[in-house]
Amino acid sequence: MPMSHAERGRLGSVATVARTTPEQRREIARKAHLASAVNAVVNRAPELSADQVAKLRAVFAPAVGV
Repeated sequence: MPMSHAERGRLGSVATVARTTPEQRREIARKAHLASAVNAVVNRAPELSADQVAKLRAVFAPAVGV
C-alpha cells in the first residue's frame, strides 16, 4: 500500500531532524520565524498607518539604495 502524502512528510521530517544538529535546527526555525513575520507585515500592508509605512521606508530605503 502506498504511503499518503502526510506519511511521507512525517518521515521526511524525522529524517531531517536525525541528520541536523541542534544549532542547524535553531537556525532553520529562526529563518522560518522571520519569514513568517515578513509575510504577516506584507499581507497586512493595506492596514498599516502612515507612521508605520514611514518607519518601514526608513528602515528599508538604505537596503535598496533609494
